[in-house]
Amino acid sequence: MKKKILSLIMAIMMMLGVMAFAGCDGQSAGYNIPIVCGETGMNDLAGVATYGVDYYSLGVKAGNMAADILLDGADVSTMAVQMDPNPALSVNQEVAEQIGFTIPESVSQRATASGSKKVERVESAIVTEGADFTVGILQLLQHVALDQANEGFQDQLSVRMDAAGKKVKIEDKNASNEQSNNVTIAESFVTQKVDLIYTIATSSSQAAAAATAESKIPVLFNAVTNPVDAGLVESMEVPGGNVSGVSDINPVAMQIDLIGELLGKDDIKIGLLYTSAETNSVFQIGLAKAECEAKGYSFVEKGIGDINDIQSAFISLKAAGVDAIYIPTDNVLANGAATVHSLNSGK
Repeated sequence: MKKKILSLIMAIMMMLGVMAFAGCDGQSAGYNIPIVCGETGMNDLAGVATYGVDYYSLGVKAGNMAADILLDGADVSTMAVQMDPNPALSVNQEVAEQIGFTIPESVSQRATASGSKKVERVESAIVTEGADFTVGILQLLQHVALDQANEGFQDQLSVRMDAAGKKVKIEDKNASNEQSNNVTIAESFVTQKVDLIYTIATSSSQAAAAATAESKIPVLFNAVTNPVDAGLVESMEVPGGNVSGVSDINPVAMQIDLIGELLGKDDIKIGLLYTSAETNSVFQIGLAKAECEAKGYSFVEKGIGDINDIQSAFISLKAAGVDAIYIPTDNVLANGAATVHSLNSGK
C-alpha cells in the first residue's frame, strides 16, 4: 500500500513538472524568467538587459597591444593588463517580449546602441607568405564572445600593420575546448618561433604561458577574468613576465543592481547559474553572492557540468522560486546561449 501511495505521489510530481513547462495544448511554454548575462554577446541571444563587456572592443585593445610589441618594441612585462572601463547598458526588447517581461522605461531610456563600432580590416595587411611578423592565435572554443575577441584583435592589428607598411601572417587555431589541444597548439607555436601568441580564454592562456616559459615569446591573453589568480601575471599593473593582455572582468555589482531595477522591488531571489568547473565563473559568482548579501537579496546557486545540465538547472531554479537569473561570463553557457533562450522562452 505504501509503495502504491509513493508511486502515485511521484507520478503526480512528474505530471506537475511537465505542466509547469507546457501550455494547455502540450506545447512548450518556457520558464519565462528574466535573465541578466555577464556579457553582451550572450545577452543578445538570451538576456533582457545587462551592463556587459564588449569582447570585440577588448579584442581591439589586445590588437593595439600586439602592434605596440611587434612594431614599437614595447616590453610586455611592463604592459598593464587592460579592461573595459565603461561597460555599456544594453537591453533586449525582443527577448523580453518573448518571455512576457516588461523592461522598465528608466532602464530602456539609458540604454546605448547595441553592437560594437567595427574597425575596418585591411585585408592586404594579413598575408600567408612574405610576412614581416607571424602571430599565433589560440582560442579555446568557438562561441560569440570569444569569436568577437578574435575578430577585434585581427581587425585592429591589420590596421596598425598597414599604417606601418608591414604585413602579418596569422596562424588561427581552435582547441575545441580540449586542454590537450591547448598544449599541442601552444607548443607548435613555440616550435614555429612565432613572434607573438594571442590567447583567448584562461586555459588556453595558461597553456601558452607554460609553453613559452623558456623562449619568452610574448603572450597576450583575452577573456581571462582574474589573470593574477590564474598565475598569468604578477599584478594587473606590472605583469612582470612575458605575458599580459586584456581581462574580461565584468561589472558584477552593476549587473546585480540592474536586476533590482528591472524587477522594481527589494524582496528579490536571484538564481546564480554557472559552470562549476570554470574558474572564471566561480570567481564571478563569488562576487555576485557578496553583492546580493550586501543588498539583502536572497540567492540560489546552480552549478552545471555541461550544456546537457541546462534544462535541469532551469527546473531547479524555477522550483526555488527565483525572480531572475544571473549568468556570468561563462564559456559553456555562452556556447549554449541558444539552448538557454529556447528553454526559457519555449521558442
